[in-house]
Amino acid sequence: MVDTASLAGDYRIEVSGWGLNDAFFVEKTELHWTHGGDKKLLLHHAVPEGAVIFMRLITPESSFGSVPVAYQVEGVQPTNSIGLCEMRLLRMHPRSRAQARREIASPSPEYSSKTHEPKESSFQSEFEEVLNEA
Repeated sequence: MVDTASLAGDYRIEVSGWGLNDAFFVEKTELHWTHGGDKKLLLHHAVPEGAVIFMRLITPESSFGSVPVAYQVEGVQPTNSIGLCEMRLLRMHPRSRAQARREIASPSPEYSSKTHEPKESSFQSEFEEVLNEA
């Protein structure tokens, strides 16, 4: 387990999701990670409370992009005088494969095939570590 206090700081990120106007957006901003492990950010796009957004760490030393990580928005503040909206983020965790299979309305043979399972390289997971831990 990573000590979240050692990860505190500001990180350059790319955020994507659907805003209050139901339009998809992509915005670059900074993630502020507190010593207590809270994650906050400011966005130009208004996002509803409880919305799911995807955050990707922007790493200048890598020519490969990191994989987006899902977060749920909470504590959305009203837009400030310069048009930015502050919000807190809660990390979303993937469901187990068994749980996901039970929730499929009408299972078909194509869902049971191992060829449809996502493959993640160890290289990608190294870049996600900063966002995934906490």
